[in-house]
Amino acid sequence: MPANLVRNLIIAVIASIAFYGLWIVIAGPGEVWREVQSLGLAGWGAILGLSLLNYVLRFARWQAYLNSLGYAVPVWPNFRFYLAGFAFTATPGKVGEAVRSLYLKRFNVNYTDSIAAFFVERLVDVVSMVLLSLLAAYMFDEWRWLIAVVSVLLILLLPLVRSRWLAVVIERVAAGSEKMQAMAGHVLQLLRSSRVLLSSANLYGGLIIGVLAWAAEGLALYIVVQMLGFDISVPLAVGIYAVSILVGALSFVPGGLGGTEVVMGGLLILVGVGEPVAVSAVLICRIATLWFAVAIGLVAALELELGNGGRYAMIDGKQGNGA
Repeated sequence: MPANLVRNLIIAVIASIAFYGLWIVIAGPGEVWREVQSLGLAGWGAILGLSLLNYVLRFARWQAYLNSLGYAVPVWPNFRFYLAGFAFTATPGKVGEAVRSLYLKRFNVNYTDSIAAFFVERLVDVVSMVLLSLLAAYMFDEWRWLIAVVSVLLILLLPLVRSRWLAVVIERVAAGSEKMQAMAGHVLQLLRSSRVLLSSANLYGGLIIGVLAWAAEGLALYIVVQMLGFDISVPLAVGIYAVSILVGALSFVPGGLGGTEVVMGGLLILVGVGEPVAVSAVLICRIATLWFAVAIGLVAALELELGNGGRYAMIDGKQGNGA
């Protein structure tokens, strides 16, 4: 595994422990611990199960993307590679998840294609989260017409990412700077490589899966808040979760640390959830989503690196080895 990714992961873990510890002290350790305990095994099972559903749905989309690019990587090895990428979810913009490309190279999946699939996956996930975040605003009657218009426009404009018009705009914007031209060249190359995955079927099919996958984790926040004794609606919980994740992603801090938690907790308090419950709900949700993914990813990555390093030889990605 790349040393810089490992280093960033260690820093993110240490920073998270410090941040969560400070937040718990401010909210009241005793109250937060009582709320966490009240969730019980059934509650933890439900929210972790929804996180697993998120991972499986997103992997199904990833497998479909590789198939669309002409590769037939066996499902089980590919699933393990996909999970291994989660070890580096706590990196800025989740770019560390692109480590899957290194594993997929064993099946002769070239880096250009795997990075293109990763780019489209991230793009579709961002659009999915934007659509889900609109659910929070939808709870206010006076905004519903605007939310409907924005949602329709966003879906209709999505195909522009593969249009020649966008390429021309990028080239014109970058025309005045060599540095910008170099960056624009990389973006345009990525868009060209992603052309197959930006077809309508892949784009909208991936978007549907993305909405369902991330709504599952938003539903986990709803379950947590309900089990801790506060009543909010499912759309509101899903919207709050999506807004928080988007803010964390835009901060470009590893794992969205700090921004995601503060926004999620602040929005919960704003809709009437008590502070200790809001802090507890956020901590539980982040453990069951972000850190659960990282833990699974670490197990998969370590197994691939230490226990299975030579098992997958360089083979034709259209054949597979049936492992």
